Amino acid sequence: MTMQQPAPPSAEESELYYYGLPSCPRLVARSSTHIWQNPQMPGFTTFTGTLNMYPKSLRPAGRHPLLHQLWNNATSSLRVQIVEAVSAASDWTAIDILRVGLNKEFYPTLLLAVKPDSLSWSRGHAIALRCKAILEDHGIHDVHCEIRESVVTLCTGGPSTTDSATEDSTPNDFQLSSMPITTPNAAIRADLSDCLGTKIAMKDMDGRAGTKGLYLALSPSSPSGGEPRIVVLTCRHVVIDPKTEGLQTYSRQASEPLKEVIQVDQPAFEEMLERLECATTQHRNAADRLSEQGKTDSAAIYSHLADSSKALLEAIKPYEASSSRVFGQLLYAPEFNSTSSGHGATWLRDWALIELLPGRHQAQHSALKNKVFVEALETFLFLVENNRKGWKGLPEPLEPIVENCTVELQQVVVPMGEIFSPVHFAEYVDEPAILVAKYGARGGLTLGLGNTLKSVVRHTETLDGDRESMSEEWAITSVSRATDRQAAFSKKGDSGSCIWDMAQRVAGIVMAGGGINGVNDVTYAQPVERLLADIRAHGFNVSLV
Repeated sequence: MTMQQPAPPSAEESELYYYGLPSCPRLVARSSTHIWQNPQMPGFTTFTGTLNMYPKSLRPAGRHPLLHQLWNNATSSLRVQIVEAVSAASDWTAIDILRVGLNKEFYPTLLLAVKPDSLSWSRGHAIALRCKAILEDHGIHDVHCEIRESVVTLCTGGPSTTDSATEDSTPNDFQLSSMPITTPNAAIRADLSDCLGTKIAMKDMDGRAGTKGLYLALSPSSPSGGEPRIVVLTCRHVVIDPKTEGLQTYSRQASEPLKEVIQVDQPAFEEMLERLECATTQHRNAADRLSEQGKTDSAAIYSHLADSSKALLEAIKPYEASSSRVFGQLLYAPEFNSTSSGHGATWLRDWALIELLPGRHQAQHSALKNKVFVEALETFLFLVENNRKGWKGLPEPLEPIVENCTVELQQVVVPMGEIFSPVHFAEYVDEPAILVAKYGARGGLTLGLGNTLKSVVRHTETLDGDRESMSEEWAITSVSRATDRQAAFSKKGDSGSCIWDMAQRVAGIVMAGGGINGVNDVTYAQPVERLLADIRAHGFNVSLV
């Protein structure tokens, strides 16, 4: 490998160094000294640029016992010194340790994220070298430091409010369906059902989308208090905008205005109506053309599709006003701030509980299950098989029992000890990893690999930036093949999504993502075990349904 004196990356290197990552962030500086060359795949083309490039991707940190031992201890001198070193970049946003590479060659790398145009190469290079020196002082000689432009954003989507009107004639008989989800229009039917992964928003912020995470049974405080109530777990920032509504604790009070939660944010609902109107017209026109051609069997199929779309459109049209789709009330949301979970670790407390309203579900609340919409079994199996090279070596995913386009999750939580110390290894680079999935309101069904080294994420919660916190997060990257560009595991609107493993055990909740222009290269989640413990510490005796 050719070595050279340190010099700023060329414009091409800066722009294309991370080609293949979902947001393709810009490189600022790196501690390695090899000359970067545009990595071209074999072929007859002589073009440069991205046409024939090997795409770079991110993967879990891999087998590195010393690094795991030191980094995952928040009070270790390694973690403390690295955080101190990166603080020289005043606008840093996250520290991840992942494998970075292409064409099956991946190297563990300390990745520092900074806001765009906030750090010069000279300052960044000095920080990268300092981090490299700290690693070597701790006996870790095979890990370099790279700095890229990337911001951490909460995974909510859309504007806060829309022009949705509330009229005297607004119906109040809205109920979330418990009927089997059928095709066509399965995704629309799912969003109006009691499944997990559906779109939710606040009635007064009906354009700000998030995802319904988990159903929890909330037991009464006294043994004679009756049956458990059912609440929904999601992210606090989905139901309370920290930048406009503050960071303080919210606890529902009968004497104060209630915060009502709706199913499907308003922009998405209006899009549903447009899609159904368009589908009805297109299918009807196709049926007419086929009928004129004498193809009666095919015409009947399209006529059925048109009738189905029209019937669904007429069924949901009365609930166009967002106020007609209320299904719950915000019960509690703690102060939006970092908290300690022992051993010096801090994490951002970003959860909220939504209590279901009576009469807004077809099913009895006690009959609700944590069922996730995953489309068809074939869709899930295709996703698994198409990315087999990315998870090869891990246990073969159990074929889930998909009934009516849904998978029922177990009443079991993946322990944090297993999340950060998996017992299985992927063959790709001999890395410990846990294969996970999620269905988000915007990102849909995706597969990912959970990192075994904790990320340190820096959050700023107010418009003027007068409060910030550092938070330990579980980093997740999407599964990809060596020759494919890496897709995002999560998108804007996926906040609150439940992450589960291939045994359908509940693992985490999507909180935020790191990338550029709202495209996430890394997804940040909190383990559900940690969240449930904190919820119980706040006086709510909850359990998975």
